[in-house]
Amino acid sequence: MFEVLEDALYEFYGLILEINDSTYDTYSCIVKMKDDVKAVIRVNKNINILKGEIYYIKGIGHKFKTKVHIFSSEIKSLSELDLTKEEISNIKEELLSIEVIDVDNSIQYIEKTIDEISNENIKEITKRIYNKYKDKFITYPAATKFHHAYKNGLLYHTYSVLKLAKAYKELYVHLNEDLLYSGVILHDMMKVKEIDGEFKEYTKEGKIIGHISLISLEVISIAKELGIDDKDEVNLLIHILLSHHEEGEYGSPKKPQIIEALIVHLCDISDARIAPTIDALKETKVGEYSEPIYVNDKTRYLKHNLSK
Repeated sequence: MFEVLEDALYEFYGLILEINDSTYDTYSCIVKMKDDVKAVIRVNKNINILKGEIYYIKGIGHKFKTKVHIFSSEIKSLSELDLTKEEISNIKEELLSIEVIDVDNSIQYIEKTIDEISNENIKEITKRIYNKYKDKFITYPAATKFHHAYKNGLLYHTYSVLKLAKAYKELYVHLNEDLLYSGVILHDMMKVKEIDGEFKEYTKEGKIIGHISLISLEVISIAKELGIDDKDEVNLLIHILLSHHEEGEYGSPKKPQIIEALIVHLCDISDARIAPTIDALKETKVGEYSEPIYVNDKTRYLKHNLSK
């Protein structure tokens, strides 16, 4: 944690990692600054800020009980500032980024899997959609806040889910790998329409339709172009895509009703919950607990002395 000096003036952009309740006139927040530096700020209780959002923060170091915190005198969202699109993008990239992933290897792994799909109808649908959106797919975040919310995040999430699915296939040999792998590769593909990749915010399409419906419509459209919209494998693939969030409150109109759909859902939710937990533990000292992990019911995880 960054050491705050008493009476020192601070001015920076910060990502809100944690917000704590308080009975005082101010409440404390943990913020992430440039170069992964973290600090505690205090915000007037009449000001509402959101976890996972980035703010411009100005304040002075004052003693609070036994520690010195940054008491904010000014706090503004990026939309309230006179910033260019490029400036906003750079700020978000810096504060939301993690270690660089092997982009080329991830792309090769996904493309090799597409080439190995044996069902020609599934293969053609998968390849057409992948090629159509590839440029955005390999650079976009997978989410705006809670998991893989950084450049190349969508690519890395898909790569990770695909590796998990292949592990399931190795254990449960009766799974249909064509449906399984196509479902994984396409399940979040329409995040490229749901999210504004530059600003990591939801688009109008994302808000009123969502990536689950968008990818299903995309598959239906291509299947009609190919004259295969009446094929069983097409309907099964659409079912996998529609059901991969499992619950209606999370955007899925159907629950998984075939085994491949269940596996896609389990692989997807596993990576979405495990990856941010590991990221948080990387920033946690041994013997201490992580920040609350939103996707895991805000649970804090202990970084024990056997951690690697």
